Amino acid sequence: MNDFVPVAQSLSVSFKALQMYTDQHPRAQQAIAATHALLDRWLLEQGKLQFVTTGNKAFVDGEAQNPKNPHIATLVRVLSERAVSGFSFEPGILWQEILIFLQALSTKPSVLEEQGGFEEVLRAAGVLHIKVAKTRYQEVTEGKEGGSDDKAPTFSPAAPPSSTPENLIKFIQAALLSAIAKGTGAPQGGPRAGMLEGDDLDFLKGFGPADLSGLGPLGRELGLGEGMPTPSQLGTLRQVLMGLAPEVQLNLLAGLNSLPEHPAGLGLGVKALAGELLAAATSSSLAQGATWHQLRGPIQDILRPIPDRDRLVRTLASHLRMSGLDTSQAEAILRHLEWEELSLESRLLKVLEGGYLYELSLEERLAFLRELLDLRRFNEFLHIQEVLLETLTSNRPDLRMKAIQTLAGMARWAEEPGLPSASEGSLTDSLRAHFGWEPDPLIHRWTVEGLESLLAALIYRGEFGAVISELTELEGLCAFLEEQQPWRTNALAGLRSSIQRPELLDLAIARAFALEREQMIKEVHPYFEFIGDPMTRQLVLRLGEETDRARRGRLVEAVRSMGSTSLPVLMEALGSPAWYLVRNALTLLSDLGDAGCVPVIITLLRHPEPRVRRTAVRALWKLGGPVAEPHLVAQMKETDGETMQEILFGLGQLRSESGLPQVMELAQDKRVLLKLRVQALETLGMIASPMAMPVLQECMRRKGFFSAGEPTAVRMAAAKALANLGTPEARATLHKVAESEPKGEERETLLRLLNRSVAL
Repeated sequence: MNDFVPVAQSLSVSFKALQMYTDQHPRAQQAIAATHALLDRWLLEQGKLQFVTTGNKAFVDGEAQNPKNPHIATLVRVLSERAVSGFSFEPGILWQEILIFLQALSTKPSVLEEQGGFEEVLRAAGVLHIKVAKTRYQEVTEGKEGGSDDKAPTFSPAAPPSSTPENLIKFIQAALLSAIAKGTGAPQGGPRAGMLEGDDLDFLKGFGPADLSGLGPLGRELGLGEGMPTPSQLGTLRQVLMGLAPEVQLNLLAGLNSLPEHPAGLGLGVKALAGELLAAATSSSLAQGATWHQLRGPIQDILRPIPDRDRLVRTLASHLRMSGLDTSQAEAILRHLEWEELSLESRLLKVLEGGYLYELSLEERLAFLRELLDLRRFNEFLHIQEVLLETLTSNRPDLRMKAIQTLAGMARWAEEPGLPSASEGSLTDSLRAHFGWEPDPLIHRWTVEGLESLLAALIYRGEFGAVISELTELEGLCAFLEEQQPWRTNALAGLRSSIQRPELLDLAIARAFALEREQMIKEVHPYFEFIGDPMTRQLVLRLGEETDRARRGRLVEAVRSMGSTSLPVLMEALGSPAWYLVRNALTLLSDLGDAGCVPVIITLLRHPEPRVRRTAVRALWKLGGPVAEPHLVAQMKETDGETMQEILFGLGQLRSESGLPQVMELAQDKRVLLKLRVQALETLGMIASPMAMPVLQECMRRKGFFSAGEPTAVRMAAAKALANLGTPEARATLHKVAESEPKGEERETLLRLLNRSVAL
């Protein structure tokens, strides 16, 4: 890829998008993302991209560009207006840097000047992979200036101003920043390994050791030699280093070991100022909103390889003290590094025999215990756990707090990687007892957190009976308290809520899918009932998403096991846009509901999905009884055939005499499908009303040579209905028809029906 025109066009499109929209607008973001992709591809193939101008001409990586191209011409014009004669893009460029670059291009030249110029705007925004220059470029041909049309101008930064010491310091700082940016080993995206999620300070995310091996020329620029810098040189170096941003200072300190051997004075001077530099970077970071929790990892990484680290820590602590800040954190970092350098056996000796357990920070205690667990040093692990559990009964709240925080952290391992059985059992028993005993709400909060982790582990393993047992015991502890303690009762409610998280409810549902039906009913359904409404809601939610028929059946069965408590959720599901969820909810309501559900079900008789309409018919007559009759009859003239069959069956089940006229009309209507006429006659037989006698007699007419009688299916259905009627008149009609019927299967059927009718 060496055609710059697509890149210029993409830059132009992004530039215009930012002028028309905000940087948060999807079109602007899409345009910048496309530009970033093009530049990434270019830099991957070419390794660099340099764009320089002279007059109206433009060169890219030494090749002249077509000045008549509108995108090239626009780029040249915009750069010229902002006193920028060239720029370069370097590998690793971020899309945020492209955004800042384009925003600077969009800024009015007068405003840019007020902000210190284009280059200062990029530097202040932390742009590392885009360089610009204000130097006037000229075309160079073998030592001559001027005139050739096909020779590219050279691209170089402005020469260092030397008129004042302040300018020299600024120049060296800029060059130092550029060198550190190129040599920093930190990733450009994502948090540093070991930092907690939620750390949102960008410079901490980019922390990493800088490669300082290329700083030799800068050392010589400062006049440094092979010996220790003079006080004057050290003062200048101090000004240079102290003027850097805290993130740059931290990266520089992390890369001290990469300082060049020559001039040796540079390394000697920087290392002599390392304590001051660390103090300045730490103080500035804290002032910018960083926490000690966020800074601890970077500072430890800086100090770890330094032999005389205690000197740096003393300087840091002294600076913090003079600033009125807490020095204990700096001292704790030094203690941690000393602890870290001990062998495992030495650390065990200090903890088990030297009483050092509570001198460690919470993170150190947990890291040590996790190391023992991973190494399967279970005896030592259990010994320390026993010390922690005994501390829960201490009269000192500070020790109880340290113990319970550690135990709560250990409880998170019950699921992954898992605790030894002896460990988990005693931990559970002790936390349960502590839940009912601990008088301090702040300490008690950690007990609850530990129990939450243990309950979650039981759910992951499918031990639902144990979950029920644990919560029942805790409820018993609260019930027998001598005095009312709302905060403890609230904590119990919080524990119940913790096992109602959707992901844990889904684990129980997955367990129901995996077990045999009988085992599921025995082990899982009681847990569903124990959870109650939240579980019902999750089951119904999954029912609306599940595509596997067998699993849907399990879900329906589970909801049915919840009984009437599921009615509110099922009623809500009737409004779902998913027709299959509405149908399943209607099916369940047919079994679990009551007459109070009827008004909502009536509205579903006109649902656009036929399968929902048919299910609504069944639910309506089952729950509504006689109340359903007029609504079912009203639908007979405006519904599909299969729903009509459901309506006829429902009217038959209700023995609905109010529906007789419509059913009799359907039975006689030769325009409708034969199966509907047959079912209408069967419905008349189920209703068994003498009022249907004339229609049944009419439908018994046999086809003759000159008469259009009824099909056999209709005649036999009418005969069955007459037999169900059981009146003397019905039997007489059956007898007369049977006598006149020719020998054959139909006559035999009529005689059997007649005998059955007589027996009734």
